[in-house]
Amino acid sequence: MALKKTIAIIASTNEKAAAIVNKLSLDNFRLLILSKYANQFRKLSKDIASNHPNVELEIIDCMKDGCWEADIIILDIPHDEETEVAALIKEVATQKIVLSFSENENNELQNLLKYSKIVSAFNTPGSAQISVCGKDHDAVLEVSGILKNLAQNKAQVH
Repeated sequence: MALKKTIAIIASTNEKAAAIVNKLSLDNFRLLILSKYANQFRKLSKDIASNHPNVELEIIDCMKDGCWEADIIILDIPHDEETEVAALIKEVATQKIVLSFSENENNELQNLLKYSKIVSAFNTPGSAQISVCGKDHDAVLEVSGILKNLAQNKAQVH
């Protein structure tokens, strides 16, 4: 039996955090929603608990502490916020997969988080598929597997 992975989610809005949690809640993950502000995701936490009673979810108001606990860190934030967030999580993101949904090239993020495994995911123009890329082959495979599983779960739900 595989160990349960912990995924930290850093999202700029309740809607983005909810979308990620809704997709990941169908798999066997421990989910951490990280915020910069106390109580930012309190209402979201209640909504998720009522919609997904079996999901293991925690809201953490400290990005550094939440990323320290995580195996994978998901960034769904605007590109201009990545520098600030990278500075907050830099020392605890070492050797962890950091998945960015930013539409910009992630060379800059890789420079900020030198010892992390940066993986980018973005919609392929003209296609419903998500492209995944990064320098660490194993990290790209792991993220691709998670995203593929999410697509299958979504298809089974509808």
